[in-house]
Amino acid sequence: MSSKKNPDEAAMTPAEENTADRNKQNMAAAELGLDAAIAKYNGALAAQNVEIMREVEADIEKAEGEYAEAAQCEVFAVCRATEHPLRKAAELHSFIVLGHKPKREDKILTGFEKTEREKPIDLVRLAKKCGLPTLWANAVESLNQTLTIRVAQEMGATAAELKGIAKSYYMTKATDAIDAGKTPTSNTQLVKLLQSICDMILGENAVRVNNHDIAYIVAAHTKKGRGRISINTAKHDFMHRLVLDVLHRCVTGAVYEVEYKKAKA
Repeated sequence: MSSKKNPDEAAMTPAEENTADRNKQNMAAAELGLDAAIAKYNGALAAQNVEIMREVEADIEKAEGEYAEAAQCEVFAVCRATEHPLRKAAELHSFIVLGHKPKREDKILTGFEKTEREKPIDLVRLAKKCGLPTLWANAVESLNQTLTIRVAQEMGATAAELKGIAKSYYMTKATDAIDAGKTPTSNTQLVKLLQSICDMILGENAVRVNNHDIAYIVAAHTKKGRGRISINTAKHDFMHRLVLDVLHRCVTGAVYEVEYKKAKA
């Protein structure tokens, strides 16, 4: 990690200034390219020129990718300029990227329009850019695997089915512990595992996690599967996102929210 004592007040070096300028220039150029591609697509749609529309779709995707990469470089630079880059990333959580969505009139497509959305910061990629350890990434995946076993347990999986899951995830130690009467999937053990992950990322006792954090991860970890009565558990990339969410909550003091459809007055 950087040894700067007052990172927020430290002046940028010429190299850092050049990098910041280049990122902003790349973002501006990509946005101009996206605007031009969307306008060209809309014109082709009005003229019913399907061939041009297909060609321009590739240009739109390319411009969006270029903007996202430049925006990521920019937020990485902001984080790296601080004494604790990963803590800064946890504080910021996300950065803005550009996209597009269809415009419709009477359910008929009339064109595309530019949109903005938040993209979570990739902590693993940032850590590698900063030359920081990333062994904690394996622990995040271990947390995901343990939660998968917990879900299966709660849905009535047999011991043999649990061992099958563990084998596919290389989690035989967890099922061996269950066979021995231990509870590696309990809230207490999951809090300990999550705390160890946060300690590896931000430093020992930099933040403290609790049962609410586990409740959030457990609630967000699954969704309806493709089978008639199946559950789909999170992929490792999404579990990294959930850990970032927890770190953001811890660092900023934010409060978890429940989104739901409200009854009409």
